[in-house]
Amino acid sequence: MRQGATAAAMSAEPRWTTSTKILLTVAGVMLVGLIYSIVARDPDVSCPNELIGTWVTSAKGYEEGMLVFTKTGVAFNVGTDHKDTQTVRRLEAAPDGPRILYSVVYGDVRRDEQTLSFYYHTKDQTITFKNQAHLVWTRKTVQS
Repeated sequence: MRQGATAAAMSAEPRWTTSTKILLTVAGVMLVGLIYSIVARDPDVSCPNELIGTWVTSAKGYEEGMLVFTKTGVAFNVGTDHKDTQTVRRLEAAPDGPRILYSVVYGDVRRDEQTLSFYYHTKDQTITFKNQAHLVWTRKTVQS
């Protein structure tokens, strides 16, 4: 009987070791996933004060449109029919003479990111899109 008990104990040991290995592997994968999600997370982005506000243009076809920047988001409004609000994920600024070239990466999830590139003219305090210089956007003043 002792021999049978020893054989049962020996067969139980590898099963326990295999279960432990599987458990440790799953825990390790979960730990790596947690670390990756913390490290890969985008840092909080804050739009500069010069951009924050509602921007409008009188250009033909855009009379009812608005571009709105908040500290952490951007919203597009084309008339009353279409409104789109997105989270700003990254923002880059590069001086270019009397203006600043901003590249704003926005989207709710990384796979849906889009980039908006525009110039902020420091003297006039206006915005023109990099690919549509004829559209001049001005910040709407709030009446108090």
